[in-house]
Amino acid sequence: QPRPDTKKRGGDEMEAIEKVEKLTPIEASKILGTNPETIRAGLRSERFNFGSAIPPKKPGGKWNYIIIKSKFLEYVGVN
Repeated sequence: QPRPDTKKRGGDEMEAIEKVEKLTPIEASKILGTNPETIRAGLRSERFNFGSAIPPKKPGGKWNYIIIKSKFLEYVGVN
């Protein structure tokens, strides 16, 4: 039986990948001292390398934002 921290893939056990810490645009904006929409717009236009903006599947739907905490902290010079 596989350990709880591994996943089965095609019959082979794959070591679990450490969970990535993420930030919300609101959390990131507080650290930068800016508006959350500035973060969202930068992610949508691919100006920031610390995350991604995922467009809505349906017209009028919500965008989703992924901000990788370690990359963001490196961007702002904390790491």
